[in-house]
Amino acid sequence: MRYVSLFSGIEAATVAWEPLGWRPVAFSEVEPFPCAVLAYRYPEVPNLGDVTKVDWKMFRGKVDLVVGGSPCQSFSVAGRREGLKGESGLMFEFVRCVREVRPRWVLWENVPGALSSEGGEAFGCLLRELADGGGYGLAWRVLDAQFFGVAQRRRRLFLVGRAGNGFREACGVLFEPDCLSGDSAASRAKRQELAADTAGGARGGDRARVAGFCAGNTAGAGSIGYREDESPTLRGGASGTNQVPTVCIQTSHTDANGSNVCSDGTSYTLDCATSPAAAVTEGRAPTQTAPQDGRPPVVCMADASANAAIDDDMCGSLKVGGSAPLVAHGGRRYTVRRLTPRECERLQGLPDDWTRIPYRGRPADECPDGPRYRAIGNSMAVPVMRWIGRRIEAADAATAGKGGL
Repeated sequence: MRYVSLFSGIEAATVAWEPLGWRPVAFSEVEPFPCAVLAYRYPEVPNLGDVTKVDWKMFRGKVDLVVGGSPCQSFSVAGRREGLKGESGLMFEFVRCVREVRPRWVLWENVPGALSSEGGEAFGCLLRELADGGGYGLAWRVLDAQFFGVAQRRRRLFLVGRAGNGFREACGVLFEPDCLSGDSAASRAKRQELAADTAGGARGGDRARVAGFCAGNTAGAGSIGYREDESPTLRGGASGTNQVPTVCIQTSHTDANGSNVCSDGTSYTLDCATSPAAAVTEGRAPTQTAPQDGRPPVVCMADASANAAIDDDMCGSLKVGGSAPLVAHGGRRYTVRRLTPRECERLQGLPDDWTRIPYRGRPADECPDGPRYRAIGNSMAVPVMRWIGRRIEAADAATAGKGGL
């Protein structure tokens, strides 16, 4: 399989696909440090630089796949959400490359926020350009790297396209076969199942229900947001000042007599520094349930800034820049030791010291950490990319077996 890579970064795609025997024909990257990594690791592969200045027609008929993760900053829920007006507008350069190269396969990666940017219109525009204008069958799915063998929660959107309106082939790459058989349960049976599961309201049924609250400076301050089984966005108080948010925990359980009872809603203070509104991943946090022994839960924060991702029990996605992660437990805040560049490489599934290279006249032993952190955080999770590559190979093999190639 031959491919060209746009917005190449430090080429996690090539690290993932080398064991499959795939070969990169060209890269396209402009950032100085990733360019240095590419030149050091792949001196034989040309780096064409700025994607906006490349004539991709030279590769028509010479490559099988175009891969790229266009800038995500203006798609991300942690950013300004500028959509296609910001850096994420370079998505159209990816489309231009695909139209000029006409590869058999297309693979695009981005943050899940791309699905909701501009009310979904930005992603819809990409689909139209590739499907209606390019003739590709498309499938997309959000995959989390933690389920592919790395120790971080990293949810990313993957869009796969197959030329010739190959919708079934594209779906076969991202979804398991039993998801595509068309034998889902009848809607009536599904409604009955859901109705039985929710019988009795929040405290009824066979399963304990969990209620999540987020309030202001104290548990009773201002209006209280409420969700069953989940908590809304953390807020800094009704006045909007720099007050410390409070995570309020309430669980339901069964007493010795079998009756449903609830805890007293004990509050645990989450120190968010001076941030008036620490937004939770995707606008909400999962319910923080207190263990049976009464100890408070562990809340992990990406950093102390506004729009910081917040998770329970496990740190979230590897990020670029910012302050060190925080952990809140029992009303106290702890600063987590900053990960080393090698540890960050392992979190992405990269080889140790992949980004430890000679740089700007310095030997590899003196390679600065700052550019390494940024490049690794902007990269892709290698195990996820390898899984997708193997699925593409399987789809090609199945098509060839039917005489389609």
